[in-house]
Amino acid sequence: MIEVENVVIGGGPGGYVAGIRLGQLMREVFVIEKKRLGGVCLNEGCIPTKALLSATETIHMARKFRNAGIYFEEPRVDVEKLNSWKSTVVDRLVKGVEFLFKHNGVEWINGEARFIGRDRIIVNDEEIKFRNAIIATGSSPIEIPGFKFGGPVISSSEALNVREIPERMFVIGGGVIGLEVATIYSRLGTKVIVVELMEQILPGIDRDLVKVVEKKLKAMGVEIYTSSKAIGYEGTGPVRVKALIKGEEKTFEVDKILLSVGRRPNSQNLGLETAGIETDERGFIKVNEAMETNVPGIFAIGDVARMPMLAHKAHREGIIAAEKAAGEDSSFVNRVIPGVVYTMPEIATVGLSEREARSRGFGIVVGRFPLAANGRAIGMMEYDGFVKIIVDMGTDTILGAGIVAPHAGELISELAFAIEMDATSFDVGFTIHPHPTISEAIMEAAEFIHGRAIHIVNRSG
Repeated sequence: MIEVENVVIGGGPGGYVAGIRLGQLMREVFVIEKKRLGGVCLNEGCIPTKALLSATETIHMARKFRNAGIYFEEPRVDVEKLNSWKSTVVDRLVKGVEFLFKHNGVEWINGEARFIGRDRIIVNDEEIKFRNAIIATGSSPIEIPGFKFGGPVISSSEALNVREIPERMFVIGGGVIGLEVATIYSRLGTKVIVVELMEQILPGIDRDLVKVVEKKLKAMGVEIYTSSKAIGYEGTGPVRVKALIKGEEKTFEVDKILLSVGRRPNSQNLGLETAGIETDERGFIKVNEAMETNVPGIFAIGDVARMPMLAHKAHREGIIAAEKAAGEDSSFVNRVIPGVVYTMPEIATVGLSEREARSRGFGIVVGRFPLAANGRAIGMMEYDGFVKIIVDMGTDTILGAGIVAPHAGELISELAFAIEMDATSFDVGFTIHPHPTISEAIMEAAEFIHGRAIHIVNRSG
C-alpha cells in the first residue's frame, strides 16, 4: 500500500489545476487520470472546438470581404492536415501541463481510481491511502431514447476529430455545443439542420442576444427548428431521421447525427457509496463553498460537483479545494461566472439576465449600445450585435450584462470584474476606452443609462 498526503482523481481543467496548486504549496500530490492530462476540455472539447472555429473563420471572412472588393477562390480543405494541425494545438497544451507537473513536483498516475474506504482508493490494482482526496472526474454526454452513440450517431468528441466532411449533418440540441459544432461544419460546407426541444436555441440566454446569432446561422444556410424533437432514425449512412417539427412529423436524410443534449456528472463507478460520499438526485456530488463533501478530507470540483459545467469554474474550484486541503482558508466567494458561446458572433453573458433581475424584484435600467454605431465593428462588417448592461435603478450597481459581438468572450471580463468590485455603470462609463475598439460599446452602453452616450440618441427620462 502507498501512502500519500493528497490525491486528485481526474486530470481535467479542475483536477490538473488542483494538482499544480498543491505542488505550488509544497504539498505531496498524485493526480490520477485514465486518459491524457487536460481531460475532455483540453483534448476533446474546449480547445479543439476553438481551434477549428478559428481555422474555419478564415473561410467565413474570405467570403464576407468580397463586399470590400477582396476576392479569393473557394477554399480547398485538406481534412487530414486540418485535423493534424488541431492535434498539434492540443498536444502543445498537454505537454505544457506535463511540464508544469514536473516543475511543481506533481506525480501523474495513468489509471482509473475507485474508493474502497473513506481514506483509501485503488488504482491499477494498487491500494493508495490518502489524507485528502479531490474528485474531479468531469462529465459525459447524455444519450436519449432512439439515439445511442455509435455508427452515424456521434458526440462532439467524434465531431471534433475531423476525418471527413459530411454532406449533411443533423444536430439534436441547439445549446452551446450543438451550435459551435454546427458553425464549424457549416463553414466547411456541410448542410446543417438543428432541432431544439425548447422554444429557442440557447435556452436560458436572453432572446434578444440569441436572435442575432440565429439570424447569422440561418444566413450561413443552417436550418433551425425550435419546439421540435427527434424521435428516431433508420439506416446507417445516409440515414433517415424522423422528427416532430412543431408537432408535425418530418423526415430528414443526413449522413451524420450529432447528439448534443447535455452532459451528466461522472459520479458512477467511483465507489462513492463505499466512502459515504453523498450525491443529489442528478448525480452531482454535494459540496459546500469550500468544495468539501460530507466526508472530511474529501473534496469535489468541476462538472461532477455542480452546475454550471464550465472549465473556468472548475479552475477556480480546483484552486479552492487545493488550498483548503493544504490547510489554508479558502472558499468560493466569487459573485459571478461569465459564460461564452463561440458562435459567430460570440455571445457572452455574466451576472443576472433581464428576466432574472426582474424575477428577483430588482427595479432595473438597461443600457444598450448597438454595434451599428461602433466604428470598429462597422469596419469589420459586424452591424447586428450590441452590448447591454443591466443595472439596479436605485444604486446604479451593475447586476449583469450581455454582449453579442466579435470577441465577446474577451470583452465580458471587464463587466465580470465590475460586478466583483461593486462598480456602478457610472464607473464603467467614466473609464476611458481606446478608440476605435468594440470595447467602446461597453462604455457607451453604460453612459446611455445616464443619458450621456455620444454616438446614439439617449433614452428619455
